[in-house]
Amino acid sequence: MDPASEPSLRVIGKYDVRGELGQGGMAVVYRAHDPALDRDVAVKVLHPHLAKDPESRMRFEREARAAARLRHPNIVEVYEFSEGAGEAYMVTELLEGPTLRRFFETHRDLPAEVVAAVGVVLCDALACAHAQGVVHRDVKPDNLLLSKGRLKLTDFGIAHVADQREMTATGQVLGSPAHMAPEQIEGADVDARTDLFAAGTVLYLLSTGRLPFDGPNPHSLLRKILDSDYADPLRVAPRIGHRFAAIIRQAMSRIPSDRYADATAMRAALTSFLAEVGWEDPPAELDRFFADPDGVAAALRNRLLARLPDLGVAARQRGDVQDALGYFNRALALDPGNARVLGLVRGAARSQQRKKVLRAAGIVGGAAIASATLGLALLERLAPRSRPTTHPAMVLAPEPPRTPPALAFDAATPAAPDVIPARTPPTAARAPFADASVSSVAVRVPTRAAERLRHPDAAVVEPTRLAVSFHPIPPNVMYSVNGAAPREFRNDDMPLRLPVGQRATVVFSGEGWESYTWSERIDPGHTDPEVRFRMHRHAVPAP
Repeated sequence: MDPASEPSLRVIGKYDVRGELGQGGMAVVYRAHDPALDRDVAVKVLHPHLAKDPESRMRFEREARAAARLRHPNIVEVYEFSEGAGEAYMVTELLEGPTLRRFFETHRDLPAEVVAAVGVVLCDALACAHAQGVVHRDVKPDNLLLSKGRLKLTDFGIAHVADQREMTATGQVLGSPAHMAPEQIEGADVDARTDLFAAGTVLYLLSTGRLPFDGPNPHSLLRKILDSDYADPLRVAPRIGHRFAAIIRQAMSRIPSDRYADATAMRAALTSFLAEVGWEDPPAELDRFFADPDGVAAALRNRLLARLPDLGVAARQRGDVQDALGYFNRALALDPGNARVLGLVRGAARSQQRKKVLRAAGIVGGAAIASATLGLALLERLAPRSRPTTHPAMVLAPEPPRTPPALAFDAATPAAPDVIPARTPPTAARAPFADASVSSVAVRVPTRAAERLRHPDAAVVEPTRLAVSFHPIPPNVMYSVNGAAPREFRNDDMPLRLPVGQRATVVFSGEGWESYTWSERIDPGHTDPEVRFRMHRHAVPAP
C-alpha cells in the first residue's frame, strides 16, 4: 500500500500519523505523512508527563534548534519544531534503516577498515556540528542510523551549544555512561574532544565486539572510565592491526589534550590508515559495504593478505622494526598459516643486520630493544620451518616488567648518530602500551658522540638538570621525589627537573593502587624523556 494512502491514526499539526516507529525515555517517534509536500516524515513527540516539565521542554527545544542549524548529508535534517501550549513535537526526515547497533548485532566481525570508514563519516558529521558550536555529548551506535545506505547522526537531545547557558541542574550528568568522556563524569567543561572520546569508544566496540568500559553497576563503570581502565584493543582483537588500535587509543585518551585536536585531525588519521589498502573514498567504500557486507568483507581480507606483507617489508627496509612487526602480526592474525609472512618473519629473525636496523631506527631504550627483538623471536618460534603452525594472533611486544628497565646508551657507536625513523606512527609517544595492564616507558636518548659528529667544532655543554615528564594512569595519584613528602600529582608540575649525575627516584602511589617506582641515574647525554605508565590495582584476597 502506498504510505500516502494509509489510514491516519491521528493528526499532529498538519501531519497524518501512520504508525509508531519507536520510543525512548523522552519522546515517542511516529511515521507521518506531510500532505502539503506529499512526503513521509518522522514526528518526534515529547511524552505528555515531560511536556508539563519546563526543563524537559527546554531540552527538547534545544535539541531541535541544535539540529536545525546543521546541514550535512550525515546529520538528520530537522524540518519543523512546534512548542506551544499543547504537544511539543519535532519533524525530521524519515530514516527507515536500522541503528548502527542493530546492524552490528547481525554483523559482529566488522573489518577494521569498515569501522575506520564509519569513523570517517562520523568525524565528518561531528566536524560540521563543532564548526557551528554544537557538541553532541551522546555519540553512540544507537544514535547512528542507516538510511538508504547512508549513515546519519541523530538525537542531539543533550547537545551543548557553546553560545548558550547550560539548562541542566548543577551536578547532573547527561549522556550514555558507557560512552561518556571522563570530563563529562567529573562535571568539567566539555568541548569537541568530548565527542571524539565517545567516537573512540564506538570504534572500539565495532572493531573488538565489546565495549571498552563495563562493570556490574554504574559506579564501577564510571570508575573504570575515570581510571582509563580498559583492555587494549589490539590485545582483544589482533586482526585490527597496530595502526588502527593506536587511533582508538588516542581518541580515548584520559586527558583531552592527548586526544586529537579536532574531528578533522582524527579523520586525517583514519583516512591515512585506509589509504594503505587503497580505500581513497571511505564514504563510498562504506556504501559498498552496506550494500554487500559479506562480499566486500571477503574481498577486503584478500586485499589485506596481499598488501600487509608488502607494508611490513617496506617498514623493515626503512628501519622501523616495530611497524614491520605490526603489519606481520596483523597478517598472521587474519591467516595464521600464511606461508609468505612466516617466511619473512624467519628471515627477519635470522638477519645478522637486526641490531644495525634497530640502531638506525633510533630504538635505544632497553625496553624497546627487548620488545622488538623478543617480538621477532616470538614470531620465529610460532613459525617452525617444518610446517606452518596455526596459533593465536601475535601481539606487537611481550609484556615488560612493571618497573622500567634502566635507560640504555649507545655512546660506543659514533658511526650511527641518533636518527629519527622515516615514519613513526603519530600516536606512538602517546599510547605505547601493548596491553592495558602493562606499565611501559617511552624514551629517546641521543648520544654525545652523535652530537659531536654533527658539530665537531663546537663544545658540547652538558645540562645540569634533565626534564622528565611523567604521565601516570590514573592521574589522580600522589608522587614523591627522592624521599620527599608525597604530593598530589598535577600535570602543571610536569616536567620534573632532575639533577644530572645523580640517581633520581620518583614513587607514585594511591589508595587502591600498587606503588610504581621510577629510579634512574641521570647521566650526561640524556635528552628529556617522557615516562608513560599504568598503575596496577592491589590484588583483592579471595574470601
